[in-house]
Amino acid sequence: MTLQSKRVKKLFNEIAIETKPDFVLLANATAPMLDNSFFYLTDLAEGLFERSFLFASGDGSISILTSPMEKLLVDPSSETRVSTYRQSEELSGKLKQLAKSVEERASPLIGLNYGELTVESFETIKSVFKGSEFVDISRALATTRLIKDQSEIDHIKRACDIGSQVYEKVPGFLGDDVTEGEVAASMAFEMQKSGSASAPFDTIVGFGKNSAFPHHFAGPTKLKKNDLVLMDYGAKDHGYCSDITRTLVYGRASKAQREMYGTVLEANAMGIESCTIDNIGEEINSKIGDLLESRGYKVIHGFGHSIGRSVHDGHALDNNPEKLRPGMVITVEPAVYKPGVGGVRIEDDVLITKGGPRVLTSARKELIEV
Repeated sequence: MTLQSKRVKKLFNEIAIETKPDFVLLANATAPMLDNSFFYLTDLAEGLFERSFLFASGDGSISILTSPMEKLLVDPSSETRVSTYRQSEELSGKLKQLAKSVEERASPLIGLNYGELTVESFETIKSVFKGSEFVDISRALATTRLIKDQSEIDHIKRACDIGSQVYEKVPGFLGDDVTEGEVAASMAFEMQKSGSASAPFDTIVGFGKNSAFPHHFAGPTKLKKNDLVLMDYGAKDHGYCSDITRTLVYGRASKAQREMYGTVLEANAMGIESCTIDNIGEEINSKIGDLLESRGYKVIHGFGHSIGRSVHDGHALDNNPEKLRPGMVITVEPAVYKPGVGGVRIEDDVLITKGGPRVLTSARKELIEV
């Protein structure tokens, strides 16, 4: 059985029996409105596949309707069936043809990923499958993708290795009056040199007081002595992401900076240690928050999320009442912030295994003073 077939069957097993569709239909719009589940089921790592459609049935088969250009990116030896269309006028007929090859019923029950479906794509689907009923399978897709197979784990680990190695070069990027944007660009360049096809998100680099903004955009701010330097960044391998945050000091760390860093490092270690099967995500999140608040720091965001094809791959620790299971990959990212002063965040990617947590990110975590 191919990797693609295994993933499709895994998906259908996750869909409740009372809502089991005759087939699943995923639709991409135009970038960036692309469905990562399309790429998860097909295991495609290249191409945009804009305005492409995927049909998947319970027997594990997959069919794709796409452009002749994107067809070139599908391995001809794979079992994925590929049809093409050139003009929008052809789309309706081609969709109907593919549907007949999957399900002979005149009005099939169709599973759609509501969470990633644009209104335009939905209107197209409704116009083609008049009289059909639709069922939302977005939760089943998220749950399916939550447990990674070995291929996915290998790709995430490779992305983590690239990101971790780049951190060792960061001190060499720092100097008086260098800008956040320059450091972010240097990091992106080194990651791509090391094999990352692209960055999974815009690299965050915050100097000084900017490090207190969790989603600060790297800009023209210049580095000054004794600034905190926070970097939140990631690499990609075969479409899979890493997500790493490290914080250092350019100069000599003050007592307050050392206290912030020590608290976050302690919370990071405690969070990772708690990443064992049957522990519950929101309880781990609360445990980290309680530690930070006991030291006088205000909590302003959750402390982890699942990661995979997407940086935020379906679940967050702070609203996840489910038990951790082997094969999940989650981030552990405690942080403290002092507006007007700066912030510290330390983030690792952690694989849940039967033998305990396995940290996939290896960038060193002792406080670095440059």
